Amino acid sequence: MRYALQRSHGFTLVELMISLAIFSLMISLAYQSVGVLMDTSRQVEQPQVEFQQLQRALVFVERDMHQLAWLRPTNSTLNSAVSTGVEQRENNSITQPDEIGVLLAFTRGGNPDVAWQLRSSGLMRSGLQRVRYVLENGKLLRQTWNLVDHVEAEEPVSLVLLEGVEGEPRFRFMATRGGDFKDDLPKDRSMLVAVELSLKHKRFGDIRRVFTVYL
Repeated sequence: MRYALQRSHGFTLVELMISLAIFSLMISLAYQSVGVLMDTSRQVEQPQVEFQQLQRALVFVERDMHQLAWLRPTNSTLNSAVSTGVEQRENNSITQPDEIGVLLAFTRGGNPDVAWQLRSSGLMRSGLQRVRYVLENGKLLRQTWNLVDHVEAEEPVSLVLLEGVEGEPRFRFMATRGGDFKDDLPKDRSMLVAVELSLKHKRFGDIRRVFTVYL
């Protein structure tokens, strides 16, 4: 009787090993299930994140095109002009630079008014802003300057608008309502009425959007 009571208060080594094996198996199955759920969640979330980035990029482009500012060409004070004595004219409105990777450069209005922040230091800022779109390693960048003239000497503030761009985005321009989009800007910038952006994204394929211009 005493032996039977002692046996009822413990487990044998074999029983413990079996229990540990079952517990380990359950933990392994649970871990695998959690891993599958996390992978599925990431697969679902990644397209959503990329789609939101695409939407944000198109919103930026739309706002920029709506805020385009048409400026008359101004005198350039570049060193080449000083050395040659020849007056040069540069266009501070929308342009198609020849620089590699630069897609479009333009001046836009609506630059946030932070004069109240700068007034104490004696600085003021224009309501105009110089912007350009640049393609760099599959990323569409939006670079900005607070100065409109001679911005080449200043470092821009860069914002990644869109990743996963394949090839080179293309801008085309409409000079008259109901007309055709052309690769070149109209000579008279004030005639510009719409801008077309087309690009290829690694996930969403070919994308084309048309933005109205209010010059």
